[in-house]
Amino acid sequence: MRVFRELAVILCLAVVPIVISYAFGGTDLLIELSKSMMAHKWIMIYSMVGFAFFIVVSFLEWHVLVHSNRFKKAHRLTSEVLHEVASSFLGILRISSGIFISVFCLWLFFDFSTEMLPTFASLLLFGTVAAVECVAINWALEYAQKNWSRDISNQLL
Repeated sequence: MRVFRELAVILCLAVVPIVISYAFGGTDLLIELSKSMMAHKWIMIYSMVGFAFFIVVSFLEWHVLVHSNRFKKAHRLTSEVLHEVASSFLGILRISSGIFISVFCLWLFFDFSTEMLPTFASLLLFGTVAAVECVAINWALEYAQKNWSRDISNQLL
């Protein structure tokens, strides 16, 4: 079920806009939209590091029992902010995956040529790997939030 949900999100975030841009604006609009939707590599790296920090902070929250309310509040705020950064990484990856897959499909149906097959096959491979990563990252985010994060809201009032 998780795979179908990720594919639906990828479809809505990237595939539909890419196909619509190609249908109404041709290759020029497709290229322009694809470039504007892709995140810069530094943004991708930054959000990936945020995802890693979220996993580490959530894991520490689960394994380390702290009795100070001040530290609990600070840790909880840090965890929530890092969860949002990790979610943005997932969104960036979903969009990238959708762009790669949809550009491959458009090429396959409307502009197929055997000399470009290796180039566009690599796009399909990158898109598929990114989609699999989306499923894994979504699972990790949900697992960490559900199993490692403590509900301390009642304790801090």
